[in-house]
Amino acid sequence: MRTYAIALSIALMMPAAAAATSWEHVQLPQEYEDPAVLGIATQNDTLWISSQGRGLIGRFADQWFAYTTENSGISKDSWNYRVFLDSGRDLWVSRDNQKAIDRLDNAGTFADTTDDRWWNYVYPDQLSARRVFSIAEAPGGLMWFGIRDENHTQGVTVELFTGESDTVSSDDWHHFDKALSPDSTGFSHDDVRALAVDDESRLWIGYYATGVDVWDYGNYATYADDSWMHYTTEDGLPSNLVHTIHVAPDGLVWVGTLGGLGRYDPVSQDWTVIEGLPGSQARAIDSDAQGHVWVGTDQGVAMLYSNGTVAFTFDTDHGLQNDRIDQLAVDRSSGRIWAVSVDDLTQATHLNVYESGFVLVPGSNEFFAYPNPWIEGRSAEDYVSLFAVPEGSAVEILDILGEHVRDLRPTEPYIWDTLDDDFNKAPAGVYLARIQTPEGKQKVLKVAIVR
Repeated sequence: MRTYAIALSIALMMPAAAAATSWEHVQLPQEYEDPAVLGIATQNDTLWISSQGRGLIGRFADQWFAYTTENSGISKDSWNYRVFLDSGRDLWVSRDNQKAIDRLDNAGTFADTTDDRWWNYVYPDQLSARRVFSIAEAPGGLMWFGIRDENHTQGVTVELFTGESDTVSSDDWHHFDKALSPDSTGFSHDDVRALAVDDESRLWIGYYATGVDVWDYGNYATYADDSWMHYTTEDGLPSNLVHTIHVAPDGLVWVGTLGGLGRYDPVSQDWTVIEGLPGSQARAIDSDAQGHVWVGTDQGVAMLYSNGTVAFTFDTDHGLQNDRIDQLAVDRSSGRIWAVSVDDLTQATHLNVYESGFVLVPGSNEFFAYPNPWIEGRSAEDYVSLFAVPEGSAVEILDILGEHVRDLRPTEPYIWDTLDDDFNKAPAGVYLARIQTPEGKQKVLKVAIVR
């Protein structure tokens, strides 16, 4: 496991020249070459890949391992379509065109199958040609599975799994769809492309052609307390064809569509179309430990502040093997951003990783700087804020060689206007914010300035 010795002394780290830092192409081992990656999930320095023909592939500390029907309890090696890590660290693997979903209990010990416990589920509906295209978790252990049906012939929408018992035969499944459900008027389409659960436990459903439904289902077993909201381009969505939905830790809902990126504020109940993305489509979304939103588009990757301002954009000039991003996942503990792209001509899968430096800092009272990096003319603020600095602390800005640049006045939070003591602009580079607390403790933060 990654240690946090550095994170405890440097609350936020960022590469010296973040805007120019390249993505790294990660080559899969020879035996896993061309696996047709269909889904990714990451947590605690472990990457999980659901593949078209190699089962479930895992990576931890540069070690690779494939979970197949020969060495594990996974039910199929082919067409493992989506992979999802729930809050209990159980790993869910869905499948294309087969009514089967697997769960690896607590993921066991990596590459050691002796402590693994697999559960293989067959959901009860009789329809066969079904692709579980999206997975979401709701409070209380509820798991939602969205079904994609490109032919629009089977009226399929979502399955709800509510039980984790000792025998799969006693698990509880509930089926909901546009045609068969008692409240069928709520579902606006039968081809689900995205699912997410917001802070109010409402289910967000993104469709192929009809925008987004928000289902406040209350008690899922009854329909009298249900309420629905429907959002389309008339309400502010960039397009009615939805690729993905992400609920950020701050409660904002980000919706990626064929026509761009939309953001919904549950407080103001307003939609905003985000400008400045590198491509016209927003295909994958996740957020890092410091609240930045990462978006995979058809023309590269963008990092945004929560206010919607685009901080960075990345394309093949920055190391990506392909501009079109199909999957994207953020490891909040390590700061690694993983992106998958599939070449339209050759169908070759490219796996790329970016060391963002936005790490998960243990403890809510650790110091951190924001924005970091600070980018002249592009950051939303004209200054860098140092948060969680104890009252009465002495804060000094040093250059990377330890030379004095600026003493900061005590404010809440502490503010650095990116100038030196003579009120000249500090050159681009990495700076150290040295914090001396009233108790005599010393901490150092790294702050990147990009001009």
